[in-house]
Amino acid sequence: MVLLLDMCPITMLIEAITLAALLGRGPIKEPVVTCHHGTVSYKFVGAPGTTFRYMSETYTVPKRGWIELVRDGGDTTYQFADRTLELEVWPINEFGTRTVPLPRADSSSNPPASTP
Repeated sequence: MVLLLDMCPITMLIEAITLAALLGRGPIKEPVVTCHHGTVSYKFVGAPGTTFRYMSETYTVPKRGWIELVRDGGDTTYQFADRTLELEVWPINEFGTRTVPLPRADSSSNPPASTP
């Protein structure tokens, strides 16, 4: 006795193709997780209007009081007024962001010390 399926030929063809595609994939590879160690970005915090230089660009702190810049390369210093200061001395959080306090715009002659 032959069972008669209640499927039209096109539906059976689609099911066969889907089954072949699923079985032909092979084992699923687990994703590889890579973590970045070290500084990912710098968050410069200061009074709105404070200017500084990083990676040969001049930045001005906006009204919110901070600006975050992605570390793009090897520069680990910034310039404030006429001084070059280290960035890697400031604390780093679990996301790789270092918060860098900027001095007040009216105290440009006395930038902060390079140690927290």
